[in-house]
Amino acid sequence: MSPKRPKDDDATDPFPGAPAAPSAPRAVDGREEIEDILRAAHAIEDPAPLYAMLATTAAVALAEVACGARAPGGPVHVRAALAHVELLERQLTARGVYPRLAELAPEVAPEVLRVAAERHPAAAWLVKLSRKVEGAAAGTIHLTAAGAHPSFAQGCAAHAEAGHSLGLLAAAAATGRPEPAAALLGLDVTLAAKAASAALTTRPSSAVVAHLAAVWGPEPDALVVRVVSHLRTRSAAEGLLAQARHLPHTSRLLRAVIPGMAG
Repeated sequence: MSPKRPKDDDATDPFPGAPAAPSAPRAVDGREEIEDILRAAHAIEDPAPLYAMLATTAAVALAEVACGARAPGGPVHVRAALAHVELLERQLTARGVYPRLAELAPEVAPEVLRVAAERHPAAAWLVKLSRKVEGAAAGTIHLTAAGAHPSFAQGCAAHAEAGHSLGLLAAAAATGRPEPAAALLGLDVTLAAKAASAALTTRPSSAVVAHLAAVWGPEPDALVVRVVSHLRTRSAAEGLLAQARHLPHTSRLLRAVIPGMAG
């Protein structure tokens, strides 16, 4: 049974009118108490105070309320849970927490995926979660969040293997990095050229020629020249020219088109 509540408890009760949950700082360890907390969690509109209390006194109960089989779910509960993901990860593992939270509130699943990608950018399970959350755009959130992480190239390769071409294209534009274009070469040469152009638009110094050549081979002129038709800004074209002076077809075409380009 729950401990008897003091008379003035209603003044500080974070979920008035709901079934009583154990008061801090008493630790929660009994099954009956956890059942009381689950009932309270389903009855309250703002679960943040309850989650904060459980994070201090009852990590096991927090995991059950946030991710368990009878978790309330929904956007407010999942957002409350995201404030305590470090503790939840210790209870359930990261791979157990984020897919479950995304399942419990599809409306905020992109937020869940973003937090997961920021905390675990090298995690292989993010590829599957990305597909579930983003559909055809899978890879966008993960790779954008991982843009400054050493695992970025590895993540691009994993999403390319899964066929997530649109996500790779979006990641090139968002980060200005050349790795998405290189990863796309195995899927679609035209999309790889578009990704290279997108990266140059965001970051004119993006080393697209070196990365494309690393996959294509030592004579990438026939490939790199295809990037030119997708360029829309002068700064991007000049950035490509600085890298492609040793490529005769590409450099010749760039010198012809750059004078008429804006920006």
